Amino acid sequence: MQLLPLLIVVVVLAVRMIRPQRISVTRMWVSPIILCVLTAWVIYENDRLYPAPPIDIAVALFIGAIAGLPFGVLRGMHTDVRPTDKPGVMHLGSSWVTIAIFAVAFGLRYAIRMAMPHRGELTGTIGDGLLAFAIVFIGASYFVIFRKYERLAHTPTATP
Repeated sequence: MQLLPLLIVVVVLAVRMIRPQRISVTRMWVSPIILCVLTAWVIYENDRLYPAPPIDIAVALFIGAIAGLPFGVLRGMHTDVRPTDKPGVMHLGSSWVTIAIFAVAFGLRYAIRMAMPHRGELTGTIGDGLLAFAIVFIGASYFVIFRKYERLAHTPTATP
């Protein structure tokens, strides 16, 4: 059951992000929302199995979020974004890095849990921090991508 969330995430992200695509600005936010819901569910279920003090969970989530922010911004800055002739639609470059980040976050979470099976509270909070890293990475990169799109979409094109 531990690998089920990892498999779901990898399949969803692989299908969506392995190739360049035309995507609407609204639809761009669907996968981060789904991933946030999946992550919240995993954190909730983890806390039911290995209860940890809420402050420990909050600190782990905060540290993971702070660590994921610069990587997400960096990924967003290096993603190819081009507006299309249709308002609110863009060409978004492929991103295997996103799939790798989520796979590594869930994989490390699973590996830590297997390496320290009698430390449920600690492994749970470390895993929660890794998930926060991945979520903030995605959110920050999409925010930067959205800002790039907005800048490009509102820049007048030169006529020959």
